[in-house]
Amino acid sequence: MQTTKRQLIKNYLLVTIGCLCLAFGSAVFLVPNNLVTGGITSIAIIIQHFIDKSGSTFQAADIVTWGFQILFLGVSFIFLGRQYTVRTLYASVLYPIFFTLFYRISVYNGQSLGVFIQNAMMGDGKEPLATLLLAAFFGGALTGLGVATSFAGGGTSGGFDVLAVLIAKVSRIKEATTTFIIDATLVIVGMIVLWDINLGLLGIVSAFMCAIIIQMLYINGNGFIIADIVSDKRDEIQEFVSAHLDRTTTVFAAEGGYSKAKRTLIRVCLSKRQLSEFKIALSKIDPSAFVTFITATMIHGEGFDPLVTPDAKELIAQANETRHHKKEKK
Repeated sequence: MQTTKRQLIKNYLLVTIGCLCLAFGSAVFLVPNNLVTGGITSIAIIIQHFIDKSGSTFQAADIVTWGFQILFLGVSFIFLGRQYTVRTLYASVLYPIFFTLFYRISVYNGQSLGVFIQNAMMGDGKEPLATLLLAAFFGGALTGLGVATSFAGGGTSGGFDVLAVLIAKVSRIKEATTTFIIDATLVIVGMIVLWDINLGLLGIVSAFMCAIIIQMLYINGNGFIIADIVSDKRDEIQEFVSAHLDRTTTVFAAEGGYSKAKRTLIRVCLSKRQLSEFKIALSKIDPSAFVTFITATMIHGEGFDPLVTPDAKELIAQANETRHHKKEKK
């Protein structure tokens, strides 16, 4: 139980730090400099641009962020269920809170932290393009750090992640593909709306910086786990794996090498993102279970990447056709 509480505290701490970094990078570097990199923040920048063009001084970036977060939470609850929504609720609320604090709270002469840092970076006759490049670099690095840290804690910042998960659930389109399409579309729309090629290109630089940080800190260490469990609580474990992780199990008959006792070995293949949740549940179901975890770089099959891709299917068909012709000649 102590280990479970420690793991939960660790996960919440990681998600909190992740939301803090993500909000800081967005509110302090990206939004004040109109750097469109994808995600809800980019929609906020585009909407704010139209508000500014109308002559209004009203700042709406955080309001737009709140609105879309609440909207996607509703979509999550309706289409992805209560469990997924509860998992994303903490980060989905915490991120816009941090964003609003950095975006709204005055730190000097009525300026928010983002505006203050922007003015400080742009002052003393400094080159505007060089300043924007620094903002793109640090904004992308901080948002990437925030996303990677949140993922490491088993959380998500919500937003378009919900849409990506939903599309992956009803189709074969992977979450990463949907996210890329959405972000790329927003970057292109941002370039057209803002009509500034420098800002558009710097937005792409920032997005690449974000992707590199996520790749280095999270994806490179995010493979798959094969868990072999020796336990008398076979049915309870299988029910949790099926209902909560959407995975299946393989059951082997085993025998103790010393005791010669007949036991059951349950094998589960899961992603590293599911590992923390699985360990917590297993510690509650059977604290005395004997578990071995093995890291796998690749897993193919139902629930994972397909073993036979469309290209492979074509090669197999060609091989079968060649084999058929050879038989006919004989």
